[in-house]
Amino acid sequence: MPKQFKGKKEQFTQRPKLNITLLIVVAVAVAVAGMVLLSGRSPGRPAAQYFGEPVAAPRSYIGRVVAMTRVEPVVENGQIKIPLAEIDKNNIVHFELENDQGTLVPLMAYITPSGRLFAGSSMCEPCRGRTYSLAGETIVCGACRTTFTIEDHRFISGATVCGSYAPVYMNPVIEDGMVIIEHQQVLSWRIRAL
Repeated sequence: MPKQFKGKKEQFTQRPKLNITLLIVVAVAVAVAGMVLLSGRSPGRPAAQYFGEPVAAPRSYIGRVVAMTRVEPVVENGQIKIPLAEIDKNNIVHFELENDQGTLVPLMAYITPSGRLFAGSSMCEPCRGRTYSLAGETIVCGACRTTFTIEDHRFISGATVCGSYAPVYMNPVIEDGMVIIEHQQVLSWRIRAL
């Protein structure tokens, strides 16, 4: 019998030869997929950027939409100050200050569901929306309805161009119950080039 043809008996009694190259490729693909799943992100995408450690009790915005509450910050000694208790009570607050070119910069601060604090810009730069609301696990632009995750501002849906311009985090610190943003960050804030 030629080598390429096997009898019925040999087809069932002889072990098939393993293709070692195929086995290695499959093992590597499974290992890479497992690492991507365990890291919680896709290749090429930066790791999630969280807004510091929790500073307030965890909360849920599921089933409700929370609009911004206007507050008046105190600006002194190169710092912008807002009481943490006011942010904690209202969930999301906003205010405006001028930059060094006389442009009003919309700003916001909010508590994430995990209790972390975001403080920074409140402008959806492509559409020029100046307000956001908290809805479920998302933050939503009041003008174009572009939606980001609350915890790390990953784009979810809406205008793709707006999704590339999430609100800018301004690295607040908390001292004596006050949220403090360095005034220089607001003075030098500019609309990012589109």
